[in-house]
Amino acid sequence: MPSAPAPIVVLGAGIIGLTTAVRLLESAPVRKGKIPVHVIADHLPNDPLDARYASTIAGAHHLSFADDSDTRQSKADRRSEPAFEVMYDEWRKEGEKTGLMLLKQTEFYVGTKEHLKIYEQHPDFIINSVGDMKLSFPADHSIAFTSLTMTPLTYLNRLLARISSLGGRIHRAHLPSLSHLSHTGITSLIGSAPSTVIVCTGLGSISLGGVEDTTVYPTRGQVVKVRAPWVRNGFTRQLGSLDGGEGGERTYVIPRPDGEVILGGTREEGDWYPYPREETSRDILRRALEICPDLQPAHQVAPALAVSGPPSPEKVDEMKTGEEGALDGMVVTHLVGFRPSRKDGVRLERGPEVKLETGERVKVVYNYGHGGAGWQCCWGYAESAVDLVLADLPAQAKL
Repeated sequence: MPSAPAPIVVLGAGIIGLTTAVRLLESAPVRKGKIPVHVIADHLPNDPLDARYASTIAGAHHLSFADDSDTRQSKADRRSEPAFEVMYDEWRKEGEKTGLMLLKQTEFYVGTKEHLKIYEQHPDFIINSVGDMKLSFPADHSIAFTSLTMTPLTYLNRLLARISSLGGRIHRAHLPSLSHLSHTGITSLIGSAPSTVIVCTGLGSISLGGVEDTTVYPTRGQVVKVRAPWVRNGFTRQLGSLDGGEGGERTYVIPRPDGEVILGGTREEGDWYPYPREETSRDILRRALEICPDLQPAHQVAPALAVSGPPSPEKVDEMKTGEEGALDGMVVTHLVGFRPSRKDGVRLERGPEVKLETGERVKVVYNYGHGGAGWQCCWGYAESAVDLVLADLPAQAKL
């Protein structure tokens, strides 16, 4: 009787790890070969918020940051375009209980009249006439298109459920080193030493034995979550170049289907401070209100009725908006998350086999360092990582 196939392990349960596990479980060789798939992670989506686990803190919209010259990330993002169709169909069939919301996304650019060409692949793409938009802030260029946003915790929980429904198993366990994969504390969970491990450990890649990637660093992001269910469109203002990532000063307003809106943001490289800074929160609220005046509740800007009747349109236009503190009553919380960045960009590759404590060897695929990429890229990188795994499967497993 042939022995049961050795399991494949995905390390990490952030958005990258979970989407990689889903794509692995959906692949024909894994399904036909009945290869066990296990996710092992220190932190899971429903744990208390932690800056090191940025997936539940992310703004989370389907938006690429791939520079036109960045062929690698562009390829991954373009490979993710079917994911837009899948998520769109999911939203169309089940509505916003999926955690997904369809919205119009408007981008403003200051200091350039160019936009990332990859945005032109989105539905309903148009170039706005800035001069006709009556903006209260300077802008040199603007585009709009249809996109998706999501409530991260809802979306991550659906991925967890999807993994379970496909036969995958999820475990909370701390792995000090890749060589520890044959330790009885791990094999008692997954059955035997794995044949392959996919490393999706984000910032954990700094300290994980056998990886210890010193080129990984945090890019601190601070956001403000407000309650504004009347805001159903997304806005972003880019000041300066993206430089192949989410560079420059980027202000964004990302509504979610649950009525909350994420306002951001910051990109503070190498900054490990895990708590909100008050001055940063004030700056975010100011910038967000500039690009989306509709954030301010209608009652705050409504004029008093005159004895002689309602005010004229001219008087309404003269009303002062955007004053400091205008959004204070809407604030739900202030959040900080560490994007898992890497000096050389995403590490997506097959590495040398690792020798386990028992002397066995395990194949290793790396998929981490996505701090400068948008959420939609996770599917493209997941598929590419799975391709690397499947290429190493014995020929009979692919039949």
